[in-house]
This record gives sequence, structure tokens and C-alpha cells, in this order.
Amino acid sequence: MKRPLSPSDRRILRVLQNDGRITNSALSEKVGLAASPCLRRLKALEDDGIIEGYRAVVNRKALGFEVEAFVFIKLEQSEPGWRTRLVERLKGYEEVIACHALAGEVDLIVHAVAKDIESFGEFTMNQLLTLPGVADVRSSFVLSSIKPMGPIPVPDHG
Repeated sequence: MKRPLSPSDRRILRVLQNDGRITNSALSEKVGLAASPCLRRLKALEDDGIIEGYRAVVNRKALGFEVEAFVFIKLEQSEPGWRTRLVERLKGYEEVIACHALAGEVDLIVHAVAKDIESFGEFTMNQLLTLPGVADVRSSFVLSSIKPMGPIPVPDHG
């Protein structure tokens, strides 16, 4: 079992989710710890898998991806091993920026980007619809991002 989060751990998580490039010196100041203990706590949060990684948030349009969509995939049962092959193929498509298995009316939701509507159509027809075990594919296009993915709430207790 993982160790419980201390108040300092919680402060570190809150700060890092808003500024992943902050220096340890600035982080330690913001959370009220000396630099060395702050770095130890940060390393422990990484080692425990609470902090999974760091990345840059990139503007998709600046890279020429004008289309962003959520694709809802319904699966049918098929031969043994089909789900593993399907997941591996989805992971390999660069258009797929996230994918989640769901419970409910659809089995998978795929977050995808494409240069334009034509290339999204080709991706859907030539890749998604040819995946093993796919029964139905429906897409919804992003018109605007009202609240992009933000920080995970860090409760004060628990």
C-alpha cells in the first residue's frame, strides 16, 4: 500500500499541475519546504506512481491539425485475441491522442486529430472501420474547447 499523502505532498501536486517546469528552488519556496526535503518528496511522488510524467501541452492547430474529434466505437465479440490486436493497432495510430475503454452504450472512446476533414474520413474508413471486432463507429467533432483538460483535484485529506 502506498504511503498517505502529507500536506506538503498535496501542495507539491497542486503547484506542479499548474507549472510542471518550475525549478525545485521555486517549488520548495511555494510549498514551504527547504529544497532538499522538497526534492525528496517529489522523487517519492514519482517513485510511488502518483506523478506519472511531465509533458508539454501543444497547440494542435499550430501543427496543422484542424480537426479534433471523439470517436465512439461499439465492439462485437470475435475470435480469441481480437481485443489485444485492436488495442495495439489503436495505440499505433498517430491520429489517436487518447483512448479509453468504457462501460455503457459504447465500448471505446477515441480522441483523435486530423489535418482536415478529408484525412479524418480516410482515417475512419481505412483504419478504424477495418479494426477487428468493430461493429459501429460514430464521431463527434470538437467545435471549441470550453474547459481543456486541467489539474486533478488534490483533496486536503484522504
